[in-house]
Amino acid sequence: MKNILSIAFGIVIALAASACATPVAPLPAPTAAATSAAPVEVSLVMGYIPHVQFAPWYVAEKKGYFQNAGIKVKYNYGFELDGVKLVGANQADFALLGGDQVLQARAQSIPLVYVANWYNAFPIAIFSLKEKNITKPQDLVGKRVGLPGFFGATYTGWRALLYEAGIKEADVKTQDVGFNQVAALTQGTIDAAAGYSNNEPVQLKLAGKDLNVIEVSNFSRLVGIGLVTNEKTANEKSQLVQRLTAAFLRGVQDTIANPDEALNITVQAVPEAGGANLSTSKAVLAASIALWKSPRLGYVDPADWAASAKFMKDAGFTKGDFDLNKAYSNKFVP
Repeated sequence: MKNILSIAFGIVIALAASACATPVAPLPAPTAAATSAAPVEVSLVMGYIPHVQFAPWYVAEKKGYFQNAGIKVKYNYGFELDGVKLVGANQADFALLGGDQVLQARAQSIPLVYVANWYNAFPIAIFSLKEKNITKPQDLVGKRVGLPGFFGATYTGWRALLYEAGIKEADVKTQDVGFNQVAALTQGTIDAAAGYSNNEPVQLKLAGKDLNVIEVSNFSRLVGIGLVTNEKTANEKSQLVQRLTAAFLRGVQDTIANPDEALNITVQAVPEAGGANLSTSKAVLAASIALWKSPRLGYVDPADWAASAKFMKDAGFTKGDFDLNKAYSNKFVP
């Protein structure tokens, strides 16, 4: 799945406005027992290169949250789908994956377990130039819509929007434009495009384009990106999972509360996020924070999982039955 985590650093542009923090209760610090032994190294499949979008991880590391939890995180940067394979085969401990990927894995008997939410909504959007007057899903009927491909999270989000709006896929003229949605839209070869709400639409806005944006999350309850492990780790190393989850979520909380501090910490960890890229990094972080805020960090409503599973099956993304209760757990969330 190619998403905002797989857009080249130099071309990512996001919202320039700062996101407001959502008041939440402070997360608990690790107990003394968690820090008494030598740190345990855990591997985490990130799904991209070092980037400002991983700011909460860098914050948690810089502030000693992982160290205090008795953990040393080894970041495995690469492709997101590697997370499904490596964690599913117990060759990596954790990965950052969307709920849709977890459901598809479970349907194939890959024992992934989603243990903490990060992106509180599925961040796909359909965007168009204002002159096209596409303001609601029904306006897409008969229109030319560009997709980066008929796969991955963008396609899943697109299908979810059609599903919830009661629109047949055949009623829209979809085109594979690769990851060139911005160019295709501005050149007029398509009427609308699908992409990440904190990426392509804001590129266009900052370029002076007036847009209409339809957020998939306003219609669908698809579960967004979160922290994922496997059944073996969740069952046999539950304390480790709980400590990592708590430390990570403290990093998320601190990033939301103080984005400037988080940006400074990120630049220390990822120097290329600074310099000429600093303003872009700040904008990307602000846009991402808007997707991370939640009344209870890490928690996902079981009803969202049920709705996601129903859509994934109805749309043909998954086949057969599996125990949805084994696909996720909120017991590790502080």
